[in-house]
Amino acid sequence: MHRHQPLAQRLGRTTNLVIFLGLLYTVLHLLGFLGLLHGYHLPGLVIALGLLGLGYGIRYGSSACLYVAMAVCAGLSLYCGALLVLSGWTPYYVLRLVLSAWACWRLYRAIPVMRILQQAQAFPLPMSRYGELFLRRLWERSG
Repeated sequence: MHRHQPLAQRLGRTTNLVIFLGLLYTVLHLLGFLGLLHGYHLPGLVIALGLLGLGYGIRYGSSACLYVAMAVCAGLSLYCGALLVLSGWTPYYVLRLVLSAWACWRLYRAIPVMRILQQAQAFPLPMSRYGELFLRRLWERSG
């Protein structure tokens, strides 16, 4: 297992990126529903929650979640690129394009890593230090 630890960490970082983007987009859409931001609608919230779920699916070793997350990020990259060209080169659209393209690239690079880790039965991947700390504090407060 020790030999595969760097691969697990690499896939874990990619998984954390997908989960982070899912959380970020979810918060933005919820703020949009509260009227604090404009341009965030229900279909975007569904995509955001989907990314969040796909990230956890990858953490538990699902190749299907990896491929779907890559397709979603590629679609978001195309959408954000179109917004960038059609609506103007605002920093917001550039940031969305960069984040989506970066996630798509990381997911693409994770495909061979996923295969190796599946063969080694290295799932579920360990959670990030921050996730473990958050869950431990939440558990202590509730118990």
